[in-house]
Amino acid sequence: MVLVGCGADDQDAVVRGDRLAGEGRVDEAIAEYKLALRRRGDEPLVLLRLGHAYAGRGDVDASLRYFNRLLDMDSTYTYQVAADLVEAATVARDEGAVDNMARALQPVQRLGIGQIPEDLKLDLARYYQESGDPGSALPLYLSALGAAETEPPKRVWFETARSFQELGGCGEALGYYRNFLAGRGQDPGDRAAAQWEYGTCLLEVADAQIERGRTGTALVNLDLLIELGVPRGVLDRAHFQRAGIRLANGDVAGAREDYETVLALNPARTGPLVQTAEERLREIRYAYE
Repeated sequence: MVLVGCGADDQDAVVRGDRLAGEGRVDEAIAEYKLALRRRGDEPLVLLRLGHAYAGRGDVDASLRYFNRLLDMDSTYTYQVAADLVEAATVARDEGAVDNMARALQPVQRLGIGQIPEDLKLDLARYYQESGDPGSALPLYLSALGAAETEPPKRVWFETARSFQELGGCGEALGYYRNFLAGRGQDPGDRAAAQWEYGTCLLEVADAQIERGRTGTALVNLDLLIELGVPRGVLDRAHFQRAGIRLANGDVAGAREDYETVLALNPARTGPLVQTAEERLREIRYAYE
């Protein structure tokens, strides 16, 4: 009779918890669910209720604790748990607790990026990027850009380009920088930063293309960099590299102009390219004049 009475009381605790949760009295509901759990042990539906209750108020650590116990017992609840963790992540994000948001979404992300809503996807990408983990950020950015339902904020092109660049993929970053810089309406600070990084990548890619003998495509990127005009600190190298290609292509006048620009950009004549530029100009005068 005692056992029967306890079982009824356990059931009553779950029912009371459900009623309290429905009334928005979450703390009281949690107390009832814990009472049922103490008396009945790790029962899946009670663990699910506890995880859900904690998730609804953004308590990620507590929700994960109960959800992990649940999934260790029964993996059929995986996608239901994922939905609750998305809710927990949303609450945490809205409260400014981005670390909690990321912790809640990590198990969801393991099920596939598609399980994460678009707005949280971008927030998670930015969290990883700002944490110095562009490798984790990049797939989320690419997924956000590839979503057909919504047009992503223009800044996402810039953020995606930076992730590629920080992973050593300047060649891949160029197109994303171009998409960001196309048109108007960007934040002036973002636009200036994107132009600087875009110019840096243009030179890096051109240098690599020259090393592989792809001087035609290198010339295109050098032209773009010189037209862009930033970063100013690399313009002398851009003109120097372009001069070499032009000279090899028989464009003596163009090469002379670029070498002279190298000198003009180093009025103190102290830059590392100055001496070579001066030698090339003397060779041009000797050979062609």
